[in-house]
Amino acid sequence: MQKMIEQLKFDGKRLIFRNYGFVFFSLLMPTAFYILFTQINRVQIKTFSAEYMGSMMVYSILITAIMGVGNFMERDRNQGLITLLKITNRNLNHYYISICFWSLMMNIFTIVVLGTTAILINHVDLSAMQWITILGLVWLGQIPLLLLGIAISHVKRQETLTILGNLITFPVAILSGLWWPIQILPQWVQNIGNKLPTYFLNDMISSTVNNAKINWNDVQGLGVWIVGLVTAMTVGTIITRRKGRLARG
Repeated sequence: MQKMIEQLKFDGKRLIFRNYGFVFFSLLMPTAFYILFTQINRVQIKTFSAEYMGSMMVYSILITAIMGVGNFMERDRNQGLITLLKITNRNLNHYYISICFWSLMMNIFTIVVLGTTAILINHVDLSAMQWITILGLVWLGQIPLLLLGIAISHVKRQETLTILGNLITFPVAILSGLWWPIQILPQWVQNIGNKLPTYFLNDMISSTVNNAKINWNDVQGLGVWIVGLVTAMTVGTIITRRKGRLARG
């Protein structure tokens, strides 16, 4: 347990408390977008502000997972931290648990900041149960995005990873309707966007803030993404290990 606590302290300082750029892009930028777009769209403010709050929460989670965790873990690999943990008999599970823990803490902080902003500026009024449901949905919805962030962290070059992160983050945000309603996009774009994990999470949060029932298809969609990514990463790990054994043999 002591080693787990030490790992949490170590990663918390590196990932959040001393990483001001990460905090800015993951938290402050979505908050600024929320304030900007909800003040422009004053005509439909009552119906729009709560839903757009959810969209910016999902956007923040996307940035945290892809551009934050992905780059963070890639840097650890290139600098030899992962290798060091292995040869010093450190439990790698502690490392991964720590990364996931701080990602969740960042996402909870996002809920607090965006939620407070929505309440103070746009008078968004949600019940305690709605906020608890949003928290649970964020916990569930971050899983496929974290898995995707971990997967792309295996890219060896920082420049390539940065380009890949941008190519994933911004198109996914647009296609899944995080920046503006997916209904205004062309039908062929909607057909792609409504199959993305960010769309499923955003749709569930939107249902929650509108006191509507959560669409079971959204839950199934997230489940498919989680199972698919876990399977792909497991197969990739097995193949990598076999190649390593063959190279040594």
